[in-house]
Amino acid sequence: MKLNGYHQWGFRPYLPMAGFDRTTPRICRLAPYENRCEIAWLGEGTWFTVSWRVRGAGGWLKEETEGRTWILRHLETETEYEIKVRDKAGRESPVRLIRTSPVEGTVVNYLHPEDGSYRFSGSYLCSPSLVKLPSGRLLASMDVYGKDAPQNLTLLFDSLDGGTNWNYVTDIFPCFWGKLFWHRDRLYLLGVSNEYGDLLIGCSEDEGRTWSAPEVLFRGSSHTWELGHHRAPMVILKSHGRLWTGTEYGTWKKHVFYNALLSAAEDTDLMKAENWVLTDFVGIDKSWPHILPEAAGAIEGNAVETPDKEVIDFLRYGENKALVLKADPGDPGKGLEFEEVLDFPLGHTKFEIQRREDGVYFAMGNPFPGRNVLTLYSSADLRAWKRVCDIVSHPECDIREVGFQYPVFLFEGSQLLVLSRTAWNHAHSFHDSNYITFHRVLLES
Repeated sequence: MKLNGYHQWGFRPYLPMAGFDRTTPRICRLAPYENRCEIAWLGEGTWFTVSWRVRGAGGWLKEETEGRTWILRHLETETEYEIKVRDKAGRESPVRLIRTSPVEGTVVNYLHPEDGSYRFSGSYLCSPSLVKLPSGRLLASMDVYGKDAPQNLTLLFDSLDGGTNWNYVTDIFPCFWGKLFWHRDRLYLLGVSNEYGDLLIGCSEDEGRTWSAPEVLFRGSSHTWELGHHRAPMVILKSHGRLWTGTEYGTWKKHVFYNALLSAAEDTDLMKAENWVLTDFVGIDKSWPHILPEAAGAIEGNAVETPDKEVIDFLRYGENKALVLKADPGDPGKGLEFEEVLDFPLGHTKFEIQRREDGVYFAMGNPFPGRNVLTLYSSADLRAWKRVCDIVSHPECDIREVGFQYPVFLFEGSQLLVLSRTAWNHAHSFHDSNYITFHRVLLES
């Protein structure tokens, strides 16, 4: 099959240049529940045969269908299955794996820890990002990661009914730790090429169906042993006429991170690298008050506007602690200044902070010590935090095996729309997630 050169960011699907059969159907979404599994695939033609069996069992059960989606029903719970799709020409997709189980929320996507379909990027789902478009359409992104893996593929899904049903949209390559956001009639995705790689941005003129080639904002190291760009899908804050978001430079291998805020003027062309500014990176100074001597540094900072209209980087720093660094909006390239170390109930893992229109701040994350409880807190001043509710709570589960983590959320009237990186139902570990799940939360007035 002839391959032409390409100049875009989206692929349906992305496959490495060699070693993969490009003519076969490809299963692009799996969503297993207690007794059923939603399936979607790509392929030529309109008629397909879906086959499934208990993993490792004998004969296959088969069903012919028109279209590229199917729901397998009447499955046994707590059971592993193999699934494949064949087109009219007899070409079969690679076999995909699922494990059925009751699950919290709505499954956006699932990846069995032993499913090698994305081995060229990783084995687990990570980095959820969520945006609501002016049309009302929801878009969710996630990447595929794994220890010592390339970690460079992002998967994009949409919902046309407020999160009840989800559909595959496209693959984006290379992209890791991507953040979706809408700005001035365009959809953007800000991320890195791979772990510690180049800091990238791309845009879409058709709500995420197709994407421009990415623009490199800043070069990275592309090696886990060398310092490079580290981030998560952190909030994009609009303040003082600029867009702000937290980012870091460092590596876990060397146990060091430096902090910065990335920003651009709201009225500038975000697809031009020269319009983006990084504050000077700032490392931990051991002379700062209340600094934790054992910490590698602070990471996954939230860009937040304070009640006094200051712009701060509110960072994950350790057990029940957060580090606050302050920017100078009048000089967006100036290094962040130490403000304080705060008591904060969600500081030991990634959290998200957003301010509602009435001025109340909400923070979502995991209270110490595990990630098996996902909790929402509120505050009027970013210092005193009050527990609002648990989004998902399974304290009975082993914190080494279960996680509802790295949340992102949107306000929608009296509700919150939430995406969770979810490790559940025999995930590889609490950290190595097998689901991305969607949740609706009603806020009390």
